[in-house]
Amino acid sequence: MATHRPHWQDYTSAIVSGFLGDWLEQRGNRLAVDMQFIHNRQPLANAAPADASDTLFLLIHGLTELESIWDYPHQPGSHYGTELADACDGTTLLMRYNTGRPIYRNGLDLSEQLETLLSQWPVPVKRLVLVGHSMGGLVIRSACHYGQLAQHRWVETVCSCVYLGAPHQGSWLAKLAHHGSALMQQMPRDYLRVVGDVLELRSQGIRNLTHGEIIEQQQAIPPLLPSAKHFAVSGLLVRQRENPINWLFGDALVQEHSARGADLPGWSLHDHACFPGVDHLRLTHHPDVAQQLRSWLL
Repeated sequence: MATHRPHWQDYTSAIVSGFLGDWLEQRGNRLAVDMQFIHNRQPLANAAPADASDTLFLLIHGLTELESIWDYPHQPGSHYGTELADACDGTTLLMRYNTGRPIYRNGLDLSEQLETLLSQWPVPVKRLVLVGHSMGGLVIRSACHYGQLAQHRWVETVCSCVYLGAPHQGSWLAKLAHHGSALMQQMPRDYLRVVGDVLELRSQGIRNLTHGEIIEQQQAIPPLLPSAKHFAVSGLLVRQRENPINWLFGDALVQEHSARGADLPGWSLHDHACFPGVDHLRLTHHPDVAQQLRSWLL
């Protein structure tokens, strides 16, 4: 059977959806990405995969990305999920979704889709591991929150959640766009106000990254799922940990304290690992991160 490789249209759609995904969806534009599970580089059809087991790993990408972001360099189809699944006779799914939509809407839909998926799974799932990169980590937290509210049964199977470079307290770049837009729109020059208007067009998904918003009306931070273990991974641009560049920019997009949720009330991680010299994107396919995941999850 031929394997599915993302085409250039897929990459274009992922990038455009990241910036304008909510707008595209409202207009029924075909560039808007539909949420779907991927197995062995193919969209998961109605039938469960042949290797369906009671241990399931689900990997969720971040803003403007595709599921191929997880692939190890020069090894298409091999990633953290396949490595973990092979070690414990488990099954791996990847998820593709419209990253421009509000995070809470992706969380709601993921909760519903997981409930349907597990109800149709040929064997009872005993262990569900959720791994999210960047925005994907926030979608996991959102799905767990809404799954609890709906009393979905899939929530009971979650044993571990892993957040790789997730901006739990927001991304410095999203904050810069937020404040830059407001500033430019107040400028006396028309061409500067146009810059502000362009920045203001960014999707709701990007806006949610300003403060790490995961529910529709975020007046308080929902607690982490109490029945699961929670792990966070952060990266740093420079190998020398104390370099001020690391303090300013973190892994290039997310600062370490945000990836750890260091200032969030009632926040309790089972463990946290930091990798100096590993940037935001390489957190998805780095051998040191892979080793850390093995030690946590196997």
